[in-house]
Amino acid sequence: MDQAVQVVVSEIESLERRVRAFSEFASEPLVSPEELDINAVVTDRVALLRPAHPGVTYQLRLDDERPRVHASPDLVNGILTNLLKNAAEAAGFGGAVLVRTRGAGERVVVDVHDSGPGLSEEVSVTLFEPTITFKKDGMGLGLSIAKKNALLSGGDVTLIAGELGGAAFRVSLPS
Repeated sequence: MDQAVQVVVSEIESLERRVRAFSEFASEPLVSPEELDINAVVTDRVALLRPAHPGVTYQLRLDDERPRVHASPDLVNGILTNLLKNAAEAAGFGGAVLVRTRGAGERVVVDVHDSGPGLSEEVSVTLFEPTITFKKDGMGLGLSIAKKNALLSGGDVTLIAGELGGAAFRVSLPS
């Protein structure tokens, strides 16, 4: 009986997390653009995630010109945290994540590459749709939220060809 109760409680908690995540996906976050040094944001996000993925090597190729974006810090942090976390998880122990920043006219681009298994063409088609997940404990909202937040910031998140054999994503934001 105790085991059955624990299973029910666990399922209720899982449902609550899903409802909360879908609610957050459906709501519009507050957009308060500021001028941000994208190299500093990337460095900060990598420093935040590195302890959770000690077996992953991070390579940073940051633009010497220190490009600046005009976007909400919370949205940019969320976008990069999601992409970097996904990349580290895909790369796995002994894998690598490459992050590159560069100015591109009136845009700033951040590319995140991983050495993981990559994505099939079928997966690529629906990658940014809510509820598409290939993780055991995932809810399938991370990439859709990242894309939504990039669009709200006047930018985008797209899938690009990977340099490390795995997946790669490009974040484009206004400068």
